[in-house]
Amino acid sequence: MAAWGRGVAAVAIMAALSGCLSNLPAPDSIQLAPVPGVALPFKARVMVFVGETDIARKLTIALTRYQSEETNIREGLALAKAAKLVLAKGFETVEVNDPSIRPQIVVKLTGSKASWSRLDGKMKTGCAVDAWTSDGIPLGNFVARYDADRTDYTSELEAAFAQCLKKPVEELLNSPALARLAGTGFRAPSVAAYDAWMRSLGPIPPFM
Repeated sequence: MAAWGRGVAAVAIMAALSGCLSNLPAPDSIQLAPVPGVALPFKARVMVFVGETDIARKLTIALTRYQSEETNIREGLALAKAAKLVLAKGFETVEVNDPSIRPQIVVKLTGSKASWSRLDGKMKTGCAVDAWTSDGIPLGNFVARYDADRTDYTSELEAAFAQCLKKPVEELLNSPALARLAGTGFRAPSVAAYDAWMRSLGPIPPFM
């Protein structure tokens, strides 16, 4: 009986560390704080830009204090999907790496990163929302961190990024720069300025 009890306890511990006991909310369940005087979503087109290196990046996990390994989990893809879902709570049209929507705002995710440890099942994420008009006027750079215990990196990476992105997106939605842009009706930039700045992003890899 004692042996059976120890076996059950061991299974419970492994389940906890693998994330089976985690309950991170689904990414699309994120609720953003209201923007005073504004009925979200803003009627604007937003392109999330994720560069070739970032979108192909794979998650590295810590096996021990001194050993880590690269997984097959595409960290950059999870980040891009989470960003699209969270930004879509605040803007009418959001796509990833799709200039065909003729975006009025471009959001870069440069610098966002995640890590996971097998020692305690903790997921640590850092995220950055670097927002610009599509002709190169900065709207602000907003950063945050989010750590979650007892997570499963194979299924909860996107959810962890969504939690991390909530604060930066709320700050963008409440920023004076965005309020000024909204006051212009999200003006369309000149074709020349738009084309020049979008080219400055470099290659835009296909999403998914």
